[in-house]
Amino acid sequence: MKILDEDIALLDNLKKSFCRYWFLWLVLLVTIVLDSVTTVVFMQDDGISFEANLLIRWLALTLGIIPGVVFGKALQLVAAMAFSALSLKHSRAILMLLTALNLFAIYYNLR
Repeated sequence: MKILDEDIALLDNLKKSFCRYWFLWLVLLVTIVLDSVTTVVFMQDDGISFEANLLIRWLALTLGIIPGVVFGKALQLVAAMAFSALSLKHSRAILMLLTALNLFAIYYNLR
C-alpha cells in the first residue's frame, strides 16, 4: 500500500509484529479478556451510565452490555493490528500502551 509516497507492506509488518512481539500480543489479548469481563460485571452491578469509555458506553446502550463490550474490545484489537501494520517501528509502543490502558481499566473496574 502506498501512503504519502511511501510503500508500506501492511501484511508483512503485521506478520513481523506478531513474530517479534508475540509476548506483547499475548499479554494484550489477556488484558482485553480481563477488561471485558470486569467491565461487564461492573456494568451489571453499577449500571452502564458509570462506564468512563464513551464508545463502550454507547455500544452497551445500543447493543446490550455483553455484545457492546465485546464489539468495543474487538475494535481495540483491530486498531492495534492496523497501527502495527502501518508502522512496525512503533508496534511495540502501541501494544504496550494498549496493554497499560487495559490494566488501568481492569484496576478501575475492580475498585
